[in-house]
Amino acid sequence: MHDLYQGWENRKGPADEGSRGVRFTHGARPRVYAGRPRVYIGPMNAAQSAEVAIGSQPLIGRTLVVTRAAAQADGLVDALESLGAKVVRLPAIRIEPPVDQRALRHAVQSTVEYEWVIFTSANGVDFFRTAAEDVGVDVKDALASTRLCCVGPATASRIEALGLTAEVVPETHTAEAVVDALSAHQSLRGKRVLIPTVAEARAVLRDGLRKLGAEVDTVIAYRTLSVEDPDPDALEQIRRGVDLVTFTSPSAVRSFHRLVGGAEVVANAAVIGPVTADVARELGYRVAVEADPFTIPGLVEAISRHFKGARDG
Repeated sequence: MHDLYQGWENRKGPADEGSRGVRFTHGARPRVYAGRPRVYIGPMNAAQSAEVAIGSQPLIGRTLVVTRAAAQADGLVDALESLGAKVVRLPAIRIEPPVDQRALRHAVQSTVEYEWVIFTSANGVDFFRTAAEDVGVDVKDALASTRLCCVGPATASRIEALGLTAEVVPETHTAEAVVDALSAHQSLRGKRVLIPTVAEARAVLRDGLRKLGAEVDTVIAYRTLSVEDPDPDALEQIRRGVDLVTFTSPSAVRSFHRLVGGAEVVANAAVIGPVTADVARELGYRVAVEADPFTIPGLVEAISRHFKGARDG
């Protein structure tokens, strides 16, 4: 019997949009490519067998922590596990609707008054849709009369799932980039803008648009709250040692740091977005991995590259 193995490493091409390592396809788990074609014909020795395993699963032997809210963690966990990682789930935050939802429900019924509605997260779209359902409004009809802007592709995908299209999605997924993209798109002077957002949102987007002459209303669509009763088994695994902690929001960094005691940094960080990176550094974490683009697939790809580089180096 002969074994035939062929893998691809650092594969680039139009289908990959110039990326390497991990490629996400609709409806599929991540596919991992590992080098130029490398073929083993004949019985493989132990070193060659190990190379095959590591090439297809570059996170074998690594333990990573996922801190996303429990209801939203599966995609990241599945992607990391498919690359060979052992994943410790420690949800650091939970996502909740506002305590008083009257303002959000009013906003859902008043979208016709706005030139633009800007969604800064997929959570914002989800809670906006729920509020519409609560008052008997079709969210697609509510948003059809206005122009839509989304901070990133995940948020835009939620809008597309409603049968709508985001007119503006900046290439860099930050509040500052939204301001720049909208100002380049049209004059905002005198335009009314609605921003359904998280309770803890920075004022950068609102203030930036107001400086450009827009009339901006923000409404709380949801809150992020710290988890108060973490899994003790997960905490024990983390204290025994992990290779990387993943953070997808500033609130997750702060809550995780509190959950593990706050006095000691347990591992390096892998983050989405510069604001999350800044908060991690402020709390003493070394940010070893930053996603580019600022998405879950971008984070997974960056983690894969990081550990592949550590192994090859």
